[in-house]
Amino acid sequence: MISELDRCHGVVLRQILVAHGHRARVGVVDPSGRVDAFCIEEAAFQVKHSSKRLSPWQFTYTPETLAELAELRRTFDPVWVFLVCGQDGVVGLSLKELTSIVQVGESSTAWVRVSRSRNSMYRVGGTLGELPRAKSRGVQAFLVEAFNLSGEVPAK
Repeated sequence: MISELDRCHGVVLRQILVAHGHRARVGVVDPSGRVDAFCIEEAAFQVKHSSKRLSPWQFTYTPETLAELAELRRTFDPVWVFLVCGQDGVVGLSLKELTSIVQVGESSTAWVRVSRSRNSMYRVGGTLGELPRAKSRGVQAFLVEAFNLSGEVPAK
């Protein structure tokens, strides 16, 4: 049986690779012993998922998860997180966006909450507040920052 974790990571990896469209060096980044972070060329990203079917989706950031992001930041540029919201979609946050709503490197547990009404973009908030703008679905903003690429991921 394919685990939900493998399906969620697979969704993010596929969207990135298909939209990237070129041969790329992809790898696992495993500073914590959990395989939840990956790199493509010089960019890195961490994947978190919520199995909840409907909005809102909540994601917990333990001190270890936050430390992993701080470690990624020392080695890779850019660093992003991708939040897989059930079967609804993937939301990407740059590390700068994440650190505006969650204290990276903090010693206590933090959270990120993503919500979306029908036919709207994602609203993202965290322990420190909410992002000023709604986020679109997908990996395009990551590709633009990491590779100066734009374009749509083909529909399922």
